[in-house]
Amino acid sequence: MPAGPDTDVDVIVIGATLAGLAAAARLAKAGHRVALVSDGLEPGGPWAGRPLDAPSGPVIDDAPPVLTLPAAWRDLFRKSGRPLDAELARSGWELAPAPPARHRFPDGSELRLPTDRGEQYTALSETYGSAAADRWRDLLDDLDEVWQTLRPLGLESELHGRFQLTRRVETILKSKISIDRLAELQGHPALQALVRDVAYLQGSVPSSSPAHAAVDLAVLRRFGRWTMRRADGTETGRTSALIEAVAGRLATRKVTTIDSAATKIMIENGRPVGVITEAGTFRSRAAISTVDPPRVLDQLLADVELPPQRATLRRLRPALAPTVTATRLPGPVTDELTETVQHRAGAGPLVTVVRRAGDTMVELSYDYARPRPDWSRGLAWRGFGGWLVRPPIRGPLPGLYQAGPFSAAGPGLSQTLLSGALASYACHDDLTAEHL
Repeated sequence: MPAGPDTDVDVIVIGATLAGLAAAARLAKAGHRVALVSDGLEPGGPWAGRPLDAPSGPVIDDAPPVLTLPAAWRDLFRKSGRPLDAELARSGWELAPAPPARHRFPDGSELRLPTDRGEQYTALSETYGSAAADRWRDLLDDLDEVWQTLRPLGLESELHGRFQLTRRVETILKSKISIDRLAELQGHPALQALVRDVAYLQGSVPSSSPAHAAVDLAVLRRFGRWTMRRADGTETGRTSALIEAVAGRLATRKVTTIDSAATKIMIENGRPVGVITEAGTFRSRAAISTVDPPRVLDQLLADVELPPQRATLRRLRPALAPTVTATRLPGPVTDELTETVQHRAGAGPLVTVVRRAGDTMVELSYDYARPRPDWSRGLAWRGFGGWLVRPPIRGPLPGLYQAGPFSAAGPGLSQTLLSGALASYACHDDLTAEHL
């Protein structure tokens, strides 16, 4: 639903990012009047779909084609009005299991790594021997405990500060070591590469990434690999189709859309009371920002005195996004999705995905050895302490909330969804309390 200047709503969400879409949909379903300022972004921001080589060409995107935490997506659709499977079926899509990735290592060996615990052990044992398989199983069992410990620390509830980290929690999270060191402890070169490259996939480097970031390996084994697929098999691996379904929830929930860039968050008596955009002024009782931290502090809140937050900002660095290239492939068209991870010594991996896009096959290459700084992909890790200074869900002012890939939840798509959920819960609770 479009908006006109001076529209009054309960909540303004800044940024048509994945977190922004998620927060807006949840708040609207909870009965709040919500406006979404696109801030110049297509729905989904950097993950939005685009034609490959012509306006009528196959649609591609830079989003990871494989998802590993489907519960976050299912919860969003359930909490915004319609189950995920039913919503996707309306447009001919489904969330389907993805095949195992093929890993290639510098020594020339290859490993097809399933997600099932027993199948993982068998694959590793057959390729590298039982000692390597035992070590991998024990590592992931250990990371399972890390996962359970992290859930209330930014994923399913807010991370407020170091006071939540008891000595036992810090021990479980391996606060004293990096992913680089965790990888070294695995002994076998293939296992080392699998652990070390998690850091690159998260937009960082192994030496500055805290060991607990390797939890993605346990999440993969626990929840499996999933991908978007047309029910008729004519398209696979296009994650932007799922994001488009999220955007569709906003129309259903009658979220007001403001196709404009935000220029300033209006503050009165220390609280946000609206947003000034290039299209006009829009008043609200609360605001949720899902754009990057420098934009918030240096532009949207430029006139507000926030010395501690600006000091923290100087310590943050943008995530390192891979160079992504897409090409059409000649030859037969199949509905199979394949993912190959080329691990490289001393550099980030090369991830190659081949998927069907209509009547052609498309190859997408994600080169983590040719990265570029990109705030929209989140923050680069700066050790265990860097995790604790990421922007909290409750922003620097009462009534201002923050969500996105730079939150404590992490940079993954599912984690970004969870940050949007936490922002919506905090905002809803505070708005509700005002009426008590």
